[in-house]
Amino acid sequence: MKITELDGKVICTLDGHFDTQQSQELEETLKARLKPSQPVTFEMHGVTYVCSGFLRVCVFVARTAGAGQFTLLGMAPPIKRVFKMAGMSDLFQCE
Repeated sequence: MKITELDGKVICTLDGHFDTQQSQELEETLKARLKPSQPVTFEMHGVTYVCSGFLRVCVFVARTAGAGQFTLLGMAPPIKRVFKMAGMSDLFQCE
């Protein structure tokens, strides 16, 4: 996990497994760092697994960033399927 900021936008480059522990670590890090209405992008090219805790992190980020300010990039088909099965694929910008 690598978190950078560019022109006021937070970019989280994520990879690997996001089980409960990694999801909690990501959430804690973002709670300390994000500002309301700040655009956030999750670059997920290397993510191979997400648990329900990761979905919770996405909801938190989307609420903090505000409408249209949260984007998920590079999701593998199995990860996209998780979002779709959870009924969340329409809540976030998934590219």
